Amino acid sequence: MRREETGRRIKQILDVFILLCGMGAVYCIFKEAGRWRIMPALLAIVVIGMVWVLCDLFRPMDGREAEPVWDEPEADRGHKIERLILLDEAGKPIRSWDLHGKVSQIIGKAGQDQELDIDLSDCEYSSFIDFQHAVLNFCLDQWYIEDLGSQNGVKVRKVEDGECYKVIHRPCRVMAGDILYIANTKLLLT
Repeated sequence: MRREETGRRIKQILDVFILLCGMGAVYCIFKEAGRWRIMPALLAIVVIGMVWVLCDLFRPMDGREAEPVWDEPEADRGHKIERLILLDEAGKPIRSWDLHGKVSQIIGKAGQDQELDIDLSDCEYSSFIDFQHAVLNFCLDQWYIEDLGSQNGVKVRKVEDGECYKVIHRPCRVMAGDILYIANTKLLLT
């Protein structure tokens, strides 16, 4: 069962529970109707709440409410990035990092007091990598790579045209299939 279907089913169960509680409240109000002067107002509030829940229960959900905010439209799911994979010279995977649910990942090599999300210290070309070389940021449903003023730069080989672009002065949007070059180290976005 898909995530949005599960969420909708849980919402329906909670709505039914609220309706049952409301019916219990209406019963109690009628039972005690003669004792309190505010009972008609209380009854009106409970009935209005129950009508609201009933309308919400049978209202069809549109696409935006059915999908969580972090999901992309069906057409863009092929471009969704969930992993960053370190490749060797032959293009074989060596190591990977999960990007699902992350919003920012600093790429570099570990040193004293350096906080890194993606540590490339043990890579073949680590001597060309700065301590904080680049950053991957997730913004407005897209991933972007940005050079953090590194000595040896950042390049992106775009999957759409096969061209290699140097990242200079501003973030570059990336998608699944693009290869990042941190100095000479290859990282595949999938």
